Formats: sequence, structure tokens, C-alpha cells
Amino acid sequence: MKGNIVTLRPLTLDDAGLLWDEIGDDPNTWRWVGSGAPMPTSDSDLRVEFERKINRQGAEYFAVIDNKTQKVIGSTAFLDIRPIDHHFEIGSTFIAPSFRGGNRNVEAKLLMLTEVFENRDGVRVTIKANAKNVASRRAIEKIGAKLEGLLRNQRLERDGTWRTAAYHSIIVEEWPETKAKLLHLLAK
Repeated sequence: MKGNIVTLRPLTLDDAGLLWDEIGDDPNTWRWVGSGAPMPTSDSDLRVEFERKINRQGAEYFAVIDNKTQKVIGSTAFLDIRPIDHHFEIGSTFIAPSFRGGNRNVEAKLLMLTEVFENRDGVRVTIKANAKNVASRRAIEKIGAKLEGLLRNQRLERDGTWRTAAYHSIIVEEWPETKAKLLHLLAK
């Protein structure tokens, strides 16, 4: 999936080293990513996590490439893919701190949502975040996803606490309005 700012391509094991070079052991990035997996402390740890992700059933992980620099600057994924239900989740998204801001994430989500609603017959996209992750929740709402509610004690986090997840969604009936909003944000 190629846009003007970013390109999304399938995640590879080699991306672990490239992303580690961009992010390192930044706790503000890894704190929110990992589905309870240990926090990576090296590119080898990240490679093990990427191997797990790449082999995960019902998911597709992508490297986020900055088109200007051609650097791998992050990752995102389709999760909980259920074709019979026409459902996709978008998640496990992170961008290297030096590339945050601008519209990279907005365009990545536009590419993914376009893929779901226009090419894969999707009718619902779920996007969830830790309820404490205010930055992610703002970003999710910025792209037009609607808050559905909070799911308390949704999963055990790597620090031993229970996560409350904020569930958001975009449904096919909202897609034209959401797409227009994303295109407007990108035009700024």
C-alpha cells in the first residue's frame, strides 16, 4: 500500500534491526506495544517479537516506510481478521519518535482503511488502545473512529497490571465521511 508520505509493506525479520536503530530502548514507545510480550532490550529481542507477529494466524503486520527517506520508521497491523464477519482490527501501531507528528500515521490509516472497505469487503474496523494511552486515543479519534466503550481488565500487561482497553470502531456506513476527513487532514 503506497501513499504520498508512507508506504506499507509486509513486515520482515530484517526490519527489527532497522527499527531498533531508529527507536532503541525508548520506553515511551515499547510501553504501549507488545501484547504482553517482554519489553525489547535489543534488536535480537525485537526480532523474536517480529517472528511471533509474522507467524500469527489471522493477522498481517506491515513495516511503515517514510517515502522521503526510505527508512523503516514503524509498524502497524491488521489483527483479528475474520472474513466471515467482514471484520478487521487495526493495531500494534508505533512510529519512531523522530518521525512522529506530521501526517504519517493519518496516511497509514487511510491506506489501511481504504484496503479494508474498498478492496476486502470489510464492514467493521476495530481500533483499541490502553485507556491510559491518551496520545493513542487522541490519534484514533482524530481519524474519525468512534469510542464504543471501555473493556475493563481486558488483558494482563507486561508490568503485571490489568489493562483497560478503549474500544473504537469505524463501520462501512461511516467510511465515506471518515475518508473525506482523512483526505482533508492530509491536504492541510
